[in-house]
Amino acid sequence: MTETAGALWLGSRTHVLLPNKNRQNRLGARQRNVWARKNISVILEEVAVVLLDVGPLMNPIREFAGKAICGFLQSKMLNKPTHEVELVYYGTTESDNPLNDELGEDQYMNITIEQELNFPDTSFLASVLSVAQGSGSSDFMDALTVAVDKLHRAVNDRPDLGKANVTKRVVLVSNFLDAAKEDPDDQFGSVLVDRMQDKNIRMEVISVDVPQYDSQFAAAKKSNFQLLNRILGGVTHALRRVSDPLDLLGAFKAKEYSATAYYSGPFRIADTMTIKVKVTKKSSHEKFPSTSKYSDRSRAADASHTVSLDTEFRCISNPDEVVAPEDRVKAYKYGKQTVPISAEEENHLKYLPEKDMQVIGFVALDQVPRHTYMKDTWLVAPEKENPRAHMAMSALARALDKTKKACIIRFVPRANQAVFVGCATPLLGDKDKPDCLVLNYLPFTEDVRHYKFTSFAAKEELSPTQSQLQAAERLVDALDLTQDGAEHLQPETTANPALHRFFAFMAARAVDPDARLPAQDLQVQHTLSCPFGHTPAAQAALEQLPQQFSVKQQAAPEFGADEGAAAAPELLENPQVEFKIGEATSTRVESVSTQSPVDDFKALVQQGQTHDAVEGLQKAVHTLVDTSLGDRFYNKAFGCIPPLREACIEHKKGTAFNTFLEQMASKYEHDRLRADFWKRVMEAKISLISNDELADVGVSRQESEAFVKQHTPGQQAETQAAAPMEVEEEDEFAGIE
Repeated sequence: MTETAGALWLGSRTHVLLPNKNRQNRLGARQRNVWARKNISVILEEVAVVLLDVGPLMNPIREFAGKAICGFLQSKMLNKPTHEVELVYYGTTESDNPLNDELGEDQYMNITIEQELNFPDTSFLASVLSVAQGSGSSDFMDALTVAVDKLHRAVNDRPDLGKANVTKRVVLVSNFLDAAKEDPDDQFGSVLVDRMQDKNIRMEVISVDVPQYDSQFAAAKKSNFQLLNRILGGVTHALRRVSDPLDLLGAFKAKEYSATAYYSGPFRIADTMTIKVKVTKKSSHEKFPSTSKYSDRSRAADASHTVSLDTEFRCISNPDEVVAPEDRVKAYKYGKQTVPISAEEENHLKYLPEKDMQVIGFVALDQVPRHTYMKDTWLVAPEKENPRAHMAMSALARALDKTKKACIIRFVPRANQAVFVGCATPLLGDKDKPDCLVLNYLPFTEDVRHYKFTSFAAKEELSPTQSQLQAAERLVDALDLTQDGAEHLQPETTANPALHRFFAFMAARAVDPDARLPAQDLQVQHTLSCPFGHTPAAQAALEQLPQQFSVKQQAAPEFGADEGAAAAPELLENPQVEFKIGEATSTRVESVSTQSPVDDFKALVQQGQTHDAVEGLQKAVHTLVDTSLGDRFYNKAFGCIPPLREACIEHKKGTAFNTFLEQMASKYEHDRLRADFWKRVMEAKISLISNDELADVGVSRQESEAFVKQHTPGQQAETQAAAPMEVEEEDEFAGIE
């Protein structure tokens, strides 16, 4: 181990200790120059370096990872204008980073700085929405070294980044299937940890598990995690393992919020004790971003393009007379009467107490059922730098937990605001988090809705039988979201698909003003789907359920007029006729989608667009296979081939089908990740269309059979051995013809 000019050499690795002072700093220069000209002082809150693995082994999930990073960048652009981000790809074909430039082409290879440290803009979005596959090795340790080095350079060149209130972090997204260089004595890792601790750099790691591929690279992944765990053990970090690449949609929130106290003040227990607390939101419904009125009629350079709305009130008896504000007053409907009331009278009638938070009493937890909770959820935490408040809150929370009690609280978050009654339940912390209370609003009697329903016990036929109960129990067990040891659809990691679809379109439109509305996104569809719905146990439970709960059709009602009967004559004559909404509201199909490819294909054929239907279904098969995670979409893709073959025979498109089948053979037969799909096709004996099935197609029956034998695993050697005999037979038949 030798120390050279500004660098520490550890075998084949190099770690920079001091940045190159002569190197021109271009970090965030554009935006900072704008603010400097306008004399605007900006206090940065965070700098982040995003490391995205784009190596060959990330190819099946590269698109999903890019969308996840796009969500991360959007949250910064829209909600965190004082956060700077740098985008680094590793596993790229080329190399473009300072360490590679300064230490030689054989050091820190296949790492490219895609976007320099700056305030993210549409150029960042364009980069992650079109991530190109790299062909280099994905050494995450080298990439992490480049990221830490960049942060060191930035901090040394810009002293404001070295302040304790500026968060510095590295975000790493990879499947960790490409083995990093070994570090047996942990020399390199220990130096890297020291460099991160020196600048208080945090790490956030997202590891994407792909079970279908992980088994092939289990040794490499195990070795990588041993190296990674050594690094994480010495720094502040967050590690999240994503079991399904489609779950990457929830890796980053669509909108980031900082902890802001909604209430800060005393928490009174009677008149004898006070705890200094802060109340923040724990959960709140995230609404769609609101749109504002915009006008492009003004061509001025400094035009704001905003639209103002003014309302005028006019007298009914005299429309030309405008009613002045002082002549208007609110009125309330009181039965059939209208009661006017002035603003002063309205304020006087309101109950406007002082800001306060006080314990009313305690009740058993089962006396406050979950369905009585209203509105948002709040967190009541002790004041941060107040040990006595921590001690008192911990004692109260643990006493509630031990006695299984809830605390009923009178809460006025702001002076002269409405008073709320809440239920506070304990939330015990750990060495990093304090004990606190979770507050939920409770209803007043006017807020409760009472509805009466007939009891199931009132009629014997309404009570389920033992077999029906067992069928329901089997369904519950089969669809248990925790059956594989991990809880699926956790609120903390489940993204709102509507919000992400909206923001994804906004990103695409910001990059390309002519971007079209996106088609159905498989990642969005997967978000709220059952992960066990396709298992044999679930399928069996779902098939047994209709058998136990038979559905009886009610007799058709007697219509009082002839038009009622004429409205549905077929239904009245034959009550068993099945009515499908799709038949009544069918629309013209324009193309074959991956959502329902066979139905779209048949619809196009019926519309007379056979050529477009054949090409569209072929494209859909390739799309489904290429984007399939393991064999997830293989069934849907395989189900497209038989109807395609049948239609090609019927509409004399045999050559198109044969070309399609040969293309699939050359594309998937020797692809280690997609060979299983081709094997399934050959096991089903799907062969070329021969002259016996469609005249003048140019393929004999023997050639069609030989194609299956040639491309079926396990029969290829036998086919090759029998090839001379088959050739002789083909020549013999040709002579007979």
